[in-house]
Amino acid sequence: MKFPYSKKICEIDSPLDWTDDKNQLMAMACKEMALFHQKNCPDIERLYKKHQFDPNSIESIDDLTRIPAVGVSAMKYHLLTSMPPDQAVLKLTSSGTRGQKTQIWFDQGSLDRVQRMLDVYLEQEKIVSKELTNYLVFNYDPDDAGDLGIAYTEKNQLRFAPQNKAFFTVKKDKQGQWQFLKEKALQTLKEYAQEGKPVRIMAMPAFLFEFLGFMKKQNISFKLPKGSLIITGGGWKAAEDKMVSRDQFRQMCKDAFGIPAEWIRDAYGMAEHSAPYFQCSHHKFHVAVFNRLYVRDPVTNKVLPPGEKGLLELVTPFNAIMPTLALLSTDWAMIDSESCGCGQNSPTFTLFGRAGLSKHKGCAIHADDIVKRGK
Repeated sequence: MKFPYSKKICEIDSPLDWTDDKNQLMAMACKEMALFHQKNCPDIERLYKKHQFDPNSIESIDDLTRIPAVGVSAMKYHLLTSMPPDQAVLKLTSSGTRGQKTQIWFDQGSLDRVQRMLDVYLEQEKIVSKELTNYLVFNYDPDDAGDLGIAYTEKNQLRFAPQNKAFFTVKKDKQGQWQFLKEKALQTLKEYAQEGKPVRIMAMPAFLFEFLGFMKKQNISFKLPKGSLIITGGGWKAAEDKMVSRDQFRQMCKDAFGIPAEWIRDAYGMAEHSAPYFQCSHHKFHVAVFNRLYVRDPVTNKVLPPGEKGLLELVTPFNAIMPTLALLSTDWAMIDSESCGCGQNSPTFTLFGRAGLSKHKGCAIHADDIVKRGK
């Protein structure tokens, strides 16, 4: 099955710079994917019929707000597919450590498209490098994590600079329990600093925050080589519990590792959506042209204007095997009113955490449990 519009939008150059032509291509890609899911997924067919939505009515980018969204929470209980199971070449799960797990499937075409989205995004952000690099990953070791999506994501990001060495700091012990290896991580970092190659620290904030405290107690800091960077992602519970802002966290990283603030960036994403979002050098989350983000009133479902907070809806047309074209998340967010000073004209958004009386128990909360167990 070929999806020419979706393929083209996912491979677009400079995806953080929007143009009318790119926006129209995005509309056609979403139309193409909506028609496919309507035809091949009975649940989506019923959803569209209930909302009296015809994918053929998509003519411009403004029409994407009318696509009925699937609630991301529903995916924890229902596996929705638009292709036979034997077409899946990769199956991942969300953490679901204390509840239902979400399954995320990719057919080969969908996997190729989402990988290319990440390629062009990071190329524009100048995160792709040809220099031999050492990696220190504050996340679950993929060899122990099986199909856990966040472990696959971190391993996938090791391909954007040639790998010299890589160490994952969270591994299972002989009893099968996750352990955070702080001492080994520190020893590895000392070795990396002496080698003189760029160091890429990829981290869940809970683990990195704990490690920063571990370094501070020993009065240890580094001046890592030029070209080093830090990318965090996966939740902020540990830092938020101690009333540490993201700006303060960034300063802590700068002091500990000697990396300039513009190369300490956060990433946002969810397994169910899979499309990339990274902070720019001004630490704002941009919306690439192959994505659309809408903020909706949780009561009326109305799309809210920039500057107003509501539930975040995410739209991306890469996935054919699963009908994740439009997903209503459980995240509070706001489309920013002002343009970003980094020079890219794509809109930016601000996150405010999870909505609801009880938060989903995901990877970030599980990471905090591992940190506490190690004390």
